[in-house]
Amino acid sequence: MAVTIAMRGYRAVLGALIVASSALVFTAAGWAGLESLRGQRNLAQLEELSGQLLQRAELAIDYAVITLGDYTAPSNDLCNIEALRTLRQQTFVRGAIKDIAVLAPDGQLMCSTAPAQFDLLTSGSARLAEYESRNTSIVLQPSHTEGSGLFRVLWRIGETHSIAATLNIDMLMFDIFPAQLRDEALAEIRIGPGDVVARFGDEASTAPSQTARAFSAASDRYPVSVALATSQTSFRNWNPWPLGPVLAIGAIAGALIGLLAAQTVMRPPSPVEALRSAIRRGELVPYYQPVFDLVTLRIVGCEVLVRWRRRDGELVFPDRFIPIAEASGLIVPMTERLVEQALSEMAPLLVEHPEFKIAFNIDPSHLVQPGFLDTLDQIVTQAGSPNSRIVLELTERNASPDMKQAVAVTSEARKRGYRISLDDTGAGHNGLGHIQDLKPDVIKIDKKFIDVAGTVEAADAIIEVLVNLGQRMGAVVVAEGIETEDQRATLSRAGVAQGQGYLISRPVPLATFRALINDLERLAKPAKNDPQMA
Repeated sequence: MAVTIAMRGYRAVLGALIVASSALVFTAAGWAGLESLRGQRNLAQLEELSGQLLQRAELAIDYAVITLGDYTAPSNDLCNIEALRTLRQQTFVRGAIKDIAVLAPDGQLMCSTAPAQFDLLTSGSARLAEYESRNTSIVLQPSHTEGSGLFRVLWRIGETHSIAATLNIDMLMFDIFPAQLRDEALAEIRIGPGDVVARFGDEASTAPSQTARAFSAASDRYPVSVALATSQTSFRNWNPWPLGPVLAIGAIAGALIGLLAAQTVMRPPSPVEALRSAIRRGELVPYYQPVFDLVTLRIVGCEVLVRWRRRDGELVFPDRFIPIAEASGLIVPMTERLVEQALSEMAPLLVEHPEFKIAFNIDPSHLVQPGFLDTLDQIVTQAGSPNSRIVLELTERNASPDMKQAVAVTSEARKRGYRISLDDTGAGHNGLGHIQDLKPDVIKIDKKFIDVAGTVEAADAIIEVLVNLGQRMGAVVVAEGIETEDQRATLSRAGVAQGQGYLISRPVPLATFRALINDLERLAKPAKNDPQMA
């Protein structure tokens, strides 16, 4: 009986020890994990503080540069009474600026907004060290007195003089550290490799013997850097966890977050997200379909179309993603990327063929967006292409949300040198009324009429109307979807100037397109008149 009781007691104690040991192990592991996470968080916050201090220093210099920029004309006489009064006003407007001075080429003071008896930076005749910025006209000069908070931003102006602003940036340092670190932390702003112009904190508590944590950041525009340090003790006691609740909540939250994360990872991306990622990764690429002269067969331009080349090599055609792009608004970044890439690829060809035109499909909702033409101008200018080589082809998939605005934008686009093309004329949303309103430079006859040209009287009549209308308006008429030689001959006799379609080529990558141009140049038929794509 006694043995049984003893055994039960032993097992109870052993079980309690196992439970306690297990609890202790898991508690220690949880504590270690939390401490590691807290340390990483504290490190990230201190690195962020160093970035914030650097940003403050850069901003102070920026204000000084902006102030000096108003007085950098070489002809400015800044030492007369009125000029000095104006400069003195700036020292009141810009809080960190304490003095604005005009210096001779040798660094000697010519005049200053400060009273003559005050010399904020120099000591005797010693010349200040100089450190150039990325803009070599801007020079920073630290004070001879380390940590005084004073330094000079100097703008060199030709060979005649320089203008300098003396800054006091002590106030940038006071609130950089949180209260828990402030007693055992150090922050410095340095100019050049090691001139300390401003300092806040306790150097002793952050000495190497205290195993301090140190952080630094350097500007890529100015010769300015910052350094932060905290003692190991203050760093370790910063942001302590409420351990009990965190362990309990962390276990529950971790399970829930893990479940949600697994579901998110396993779920395939939505079509919109897939398209957005494709645009970001550059998977949407330009293909080029030739626009050719119906008489000579010479290629006079092209229409840029888009293809989705997936990372696995699959080529996705527009009918599978253009409706998604239009419905989601991704048509705008997609079109801008396409224009940018196509103009970059086509730059040599546009130089070789001065009359060559390149057409881009523009969705009606994109056309009427504020800033559309300004963004287009920027892309075209960066590519080095003349506006006159660009054709904006208004698609007919969707009706224009604001026809009045569309007319205004196309009119302004024409003034800027762009050409306007009306796609699929006679079908969809692009009827004869749009020709009257938009006054296009190019009228493209829809493929449904081309397919039956010469065989259906109504189609021939529509083609004849569009040709006559184009001639009276001075617009080039282009036939879409030409697939046979009979169609080409029929349309040419009807007065259609240009065409595109599989008779010459389907949309192809740039290398194939260039080879096609060279082949057709050799085979092109001579003609008295060789109208070019408008």
